[in-house]
Amino acid sequence: MQSTIQKSNKLWLWIVFIIYPLGSFIYALKHYSVKGYRVFILLFFAFYGLTFLPIPNSDGSRYKEGFTYTREYTLSQYYSDVLEVFSGESDNPDFYAITLKFVVHSFTSDVKIYFMIAALVYFFVFLKLMETIWNLTFKAQTKFYIGFFIGCFFIYNISAGVNSIRFPLAFMVFAYGALNLLIKRERKYLIIAFLSILIHFSFLFSSVILLLGYLFRFKVNGRLLYFLLLMVFVFSSLLPSFIADNISVLGKVSEVKFEAYTQEGFQETRTNHLQVWNWYVYFNFYATYIFTVVALLVTRFKLYGVKFDAIAEKLFVFSMIMLMHAMLSGSVVDVISNRFNLLFSFFTLIYLLYLSSINYGNKLLAILHYIYIPILIINLLVKFRGDMSTINAVAVFGNFIVAFFADISVSITDLLF
Repeated sequence: MQSTIQKSNKLWLWIVFIIYPLGSFIYALKHYSVKGYRVFILLFFAFYGLTFLPIPNSDGSRYKEGFTYTREYTLSQYYSDVLEVFSGESDNPDFYAITLKFVVHSFTSDVKIYFMIAALVYFFVFLKLMETIWNLTFKAQTKFYIGFFIGCFFIYNISAGVNSIRFPLAFMVFAYGALNLLIKRERKYLIIAFLSILIHFSFLFSSVILLLGYLFRFKVNGRLLYFLLLMVFVFSSLLPSFIADNISVLGKVSEVKFEAYTQEGFQETRTNHLQVWNWYVYFNFYATYIFTVVALLVTRFKLYGVKFDAIAEKLFVFSMIMLMHAMLSGSVVDVISNRFNLLFSFFTLIYLLYLSSINYGNKLLAILHYIYIPILIINLLVKFRGDMSTINAVAVFGNFIVAFFADISVSITDLLF
């Protein structure tokens, strides 16, 4: 009976989607537990990509300009660019961006389609990752800790995967492979995680760490783990000079990218950028990281009575490893460029959500969740403020027909302010 009702509702949702995509999206989001409705979430995000408005001087605007000024992108040009990546002569050390450009240019020169395909790929992986977290952690009592899941969902701005193209997608591919590898220990997920290197070269180090964790079955003596964390903290100051002296071993592209991130002019620009931030941007930037560091460590205090199973232990070990990874990365690049802090925080939020699902009623986890809620609210407000400039009014009030036949470029920010 329930299945028949759901099929009937899905038919109506298709009709609603054609007329008003946002309506079917909201309904599917509200009934997320019904797996058959989730396709409308993905389709709406594709619609968002189709109507996407890049912020001036952002990665998205540069991708738009590069795609628009490339009248055609032939197979021979694509092949040449691939060879340059292998030889280390390419300014772009990744394969995904040039592959996306080639695939879309093979049938259209419309930049709207380019962003729509980018959104479709990104949000497909993103939603599969969220589904994995949901299936792993959701129980009747987990709804009381829903803040941790929302924190996972908004680890990045909604616009990030469309605007930045490369790193956010690599983040989601790596996280999806790593999380499933922790849960199921199937080699195919190790391969999926390694695909992130083809999307953004910086995940090479992350993937090697994941491989080592897999070989050791993510089992590390607690004292050894804390000792390694201390050593990373102490010796991280020596890492930049060591890398600078040996970066050439990784090839010309790695050397150029390292110099670009560490040169004096770039560092000064980042410092100046920090000085113009409002207090809530500062708070948002540091609060989640500090919270997850503290939460990760205090949950191990035996006096709080937190129970662990095999998956919880693996999630703890991997979160600790990602913390060390973030610290090492932070010793090389400036604080804004160190995006691996997010990777650590993401897995720690999954860890906290999972602990909450197997420790219902634990006072420490309840207190941690209460502390996290105001951090999450500010985080969401800051992210929504940025995303509103990328959301076309057509995505909110229109449909695909309007998007294709009406050239409207009015953001929600422009509409409201």
